[in-house]
Parts: sequence; structure tokens; C-alpha cells
Amino acid sequence: MNHLLIITALQSEAEPIIKQYQLEKKHHSEKLFYFQRERITCLTTGVGEKNVRKRLGAFLQELACSNTILINIGIAGGKKDSSKIGTMYLINKIMSDKTGKVWLPDILLKTGIPEVQLTTVSKGVTDGGEKYKGLVDMEAAAIFETAVEFFPVHCLVFLKIVSDYMDEVLDSPEQVLPIMSNNLSKLDSIITLMQNSEIVRAPLLNEQHERLLTDLNNTLKLTETQTHQLKNKIEGYIAIKDDDFSFLSNYLHIEINSKQERSKIFYEICTKLSS
Repeated sequence: MNHLLIITALQSEAEPIIKQYQLEKKHHSEKLFYFQRERITCLTTGVGEKNVRKRLGAFLQELACSNTILINIGIAGGKKDSSKIGTMYLINKIMSDKTGKVWLPDILLKTGIPEVQLTTVSKGVTDGGEKYKGLVDMEAAAIFETAVEFFPVHCLVFLKIVSDYMDEVLDSPEQVLPIMSNNLSKLDSIITLMQNSEIVRAPLLNEQHERLLTDLNNTLKLTETQTHQLKNKIEGYIAIKDDDFSFLSNYLHIEINSKQERSKIFYEICTKLSS
């Protein structure tokens, strides 16, 4: 059975989930806590990309991510003509309003939930959001960019529930709790589906990809952590660009004489795979 890591920005988004699955509070560190029971873990990051990178990044550094699926769920602003308040949507495209970067979650399971794109913004949108397509939130881009260092792309799932039409900022518990509670049955169905599915862990790399990864590992003398991160980078590159990455074979003829050289080349490869 797969382990599920549920990420929310607000504690009020997490509370109905904590209650539903009887999760118990645990401490990762003095300032970082989470909730867990059996195969479900819930972490609240706080609002905004800065909080996500700090809290989620620290948490994932020590989490065993194998057989784990990350689900980001929370409220989002929507458009009157294409979404409905209180409705849950599955995100198939994430764009950062600040950088213009785009990420494509690799949706392998049929959930029956309508799909839509989402833009991550730096502050709440209250002018109707005419410039945005789909939904808006303040965390998804940072969650994806942070988590893809630890998870295959097809193990990252983003669920958003429309709370407003980008005409006000709703963040009080009194406003958020009913929206989340009304969607618990849908979330429970998705959790059951993902906990028991093999397809979520289906590899994106074929034999040729795996062979190239092995050759790179041997040539560059990568650490175990670097090998894992490189594999995730390559999977992300395939999922996002569906492109050939044979350019990596150019690195098979490099001689590595120090840890500094290895780190420099590893960083260069990761940068190219992220561009």
C-alpha cells in the first residue's frame, strides 16, 4: 500500500483531514510539526512560496519518499465562466506568475474529477483575475518545484477547491472549514484509489534511459543522493518536455578527479534538465 503525504497551506485546510483520518500530532523539529497515522501524513506549510520552500524542503530532506504519493489540496480562486465555488478540480498544468515557468503534473489515474490549469501568484487576487486562465493559488508552483527533487513527477497530485471568484481573499477558519469538509468524500475516494494503485509508481524511464543513468552514475561517480535526484530530474524533463535528452551522453567522456568537479558537473546537468 502506498504512503500518502498530504500538503496544505492553511491549518484550517488540514483540520477536516486530520479529524477524518484521526491523525496524531508529531514533531519533526522544535518548530516543525506534522500529523500522521499509519499510511497517511499531513503537513501544513503556511501561505506562500517562501514558507513552502522552507518547511516542505526541510521535511522532505528526512522523509523516506519511496512508495509515497504527494497530494497538495487546498482552496483556490476560480473564474465564474469556467469553475464553480465548492467544486474540486484536478490540476493538469501549473504556471508561476512570477517566473513564467510551467510544470505539468503527469496524471496517470482516472479520478473522474474535472481538470483545469492553475497559476501560482505572490499575493491574493481580488480584481476578478481577468489575466489568469483557470484557477489561482499561492503555493502549488513552489510545492511542485520543491517536491520534484524527491518524487517522480507522476507521484505529485494537485487538488484545488474553488473558494471564490478572485474577488475576495477567503482564509479564515469559518470560511475554509466548510469548503474542505464538503469535499472529504471525494478526497477519500482519491486517497483509496492512490493508496492501492500500482500505476502511480509506474516508471517513466525505459531501458535506454536507465542505461544512460547508470553510465552517468559510473562516469561521474555520483553519490546515492545525487543519483536519486538526477533520476527525478530526468523523469521531470520527460514528463514536462517529452523530449530527447541524449545530450547527457556528452558527459560520459568526462574524467572526474575531485568532489568539486563532480558537484560542478552535477549542478550543470541539473540546470540543463530544469531549464
